[in-house]
Amino acid sequence: MRKYLAFSIILTMTLGFFAGTPSMAETPIKFAYLGNPDPHKAAYTAGVVSFAHLMEMGSGGRLQVKIFPAGTLGKETDILQALKSNAVQIISASMVTLSRIFPPSQVMMSPYLFKNDALAWEVADSPYAQKLLEAFTEETGIKALAIVDSGFLAITNNKRPLQTPSDFIGIRLRAMGPLQMTMYKALGASAVPIPWPETYASLQTGVADGQTNPAFVVATFKLYEVQKYMTLANSQFGYQMWLCNKAWYDGLPEDDKNIMRDAVKGGRMSTRSMSLLREQESLIQLKNEGMEISALTGENVSALQKLVRPACLDWLRTQMDARWVDDLIAVIDKAEKKLGYKAPSSRGDYMHHRRKPRLK
Repeated sequence: MRKYLAFSIILTMTLGFFAGTPSMAETPIKFAYLGNPDPHKAAYTAGVVSFAHLMEMGSGGRLQVKIFPAGTLGKETDILQALKSNAVQIISASMVTLSRIFPPSQVMMSPYLFKNDALAWEVADSPYAQKLLEAFTEETGIKALAIVDSGFLAITNNKRPLQTPSDFIGIRLRAMGPLQMTMYKALGASAVPIPWPETYASLQTGVADGQTNPAFVVATFKLYEVQKYMTLANSQFGYQMWLCNKAWYDGLPEDDKNIMRDAVKGGRMSTRSMSLLREQESLIQLKNEGMEISALTGENVSALQKLVRPACLDWLRTQMDARWVDDLIAVIDKAEKKLGYKAPSSRGDYMHHRRKPRLK
């Protein structure tokens, strides 16, 4: 009974953020994004809800955040435009959208850069990442608040298990922008550009054979209904950026900026923690739903990495100042040394430290 009551209280508080709350607050701060509205299912939403909670608590109820999830205010391009006009104050956006206005924003999503989550977190929390945010702000005039990560992506399809480069030949995969198109081309697969809202129907009708996303996205959006196989390829580390209207931000009192800084930090931590939990839960759910889930051996990863990593890094160098790419490689090397990882004696050692989720 106590457990049920506690859950009910938490759920009521969560729904209150979406409904908006009357109060002593100033005009609510509007936060828009495309994710599923349930924070217990979607890691990004858990982060946004935590951010809203910390903003309210840190200001004694004065700073309240009204959340617009699931594309309530339109596509990412729509909410980005709304941000520029201050119709909304904060958004979370994907690298596919943001790379069009600032190409270096996608650099850390290049495939097979990170051997595990800890290394990716070290880089995402590094001065390099802060430099990336500052450059985004300077180049676009939009205040970049944070890089908010959600873990490694898996690849699904309805044709066959994908283990070796030859398995990818002839597979049509939904691509989230040119970087993924480059990755698929290097593997011999075909890339099909499909907007996210059309993904389920495209997989169902055979316009595409597969796609790539975190396991919790596959579970939350029921892609298991139209996909048979999942490969824990761990090729890309997924993240979005939280952005806010710069003129609005610059007009905040210094105390409110500090409250917001701390709330952003809490939101990032919540997203990261929930992504780990949801990955494990989702893999169990997806297996129970009938998906065949396979992890890759070190030899498998080595073969894929040999084809994909150089092709994608070379492509990125043509899209931006090459120093963004070269500096990232140096930062990763420094982070590996800091964390005590030995330089791999062979590419097959790449996944040695990657956690392997238990399937039940």
